[in-house]
Amino acid sequence: MQRTYTITQEKIDRYGVLNGDRDIIHYDLDYAKKRGFQGTLAHGLMVQGYANDVALAMYGEDWLTRGAIKVKFVAPVYPDEDYVVEIKPDGELTATGPRGVAMAGTATLRPVN
Repeated sequence: MQRTYTITQEKIDRYGVLNGDRDIIHYDLDYAKKRGFQGTLAHGLMVQGYANDVALAMYGEDWLTRGAIKVKFVAPVYPDEDYVVEIKPDGELTATGPRGVAMAGTATLRPVN
């Protein structure tokens, strides 16, 4: 299953308010560029949240009690770009944007005890 999410600076800003992350690399374009990035960076856990959204759609309510997600962030996620989050039937998870894979991992259901 896959879904496409458009990352915007507004979403990055709003997520930062919710989680309290004040690191300026998420908000200050000039600072981010001086650090070698093309733009401000989306919060990693924000991007992971989109993976949880796909997992909930894929696994249904079982995801809420038996879901297990493991991810690795492998490339920056920038605003004003689309990212496709996909979870394959075996649980393989990727978030792919204009420069390729940005996040990889697994999203599976733990066995019922």
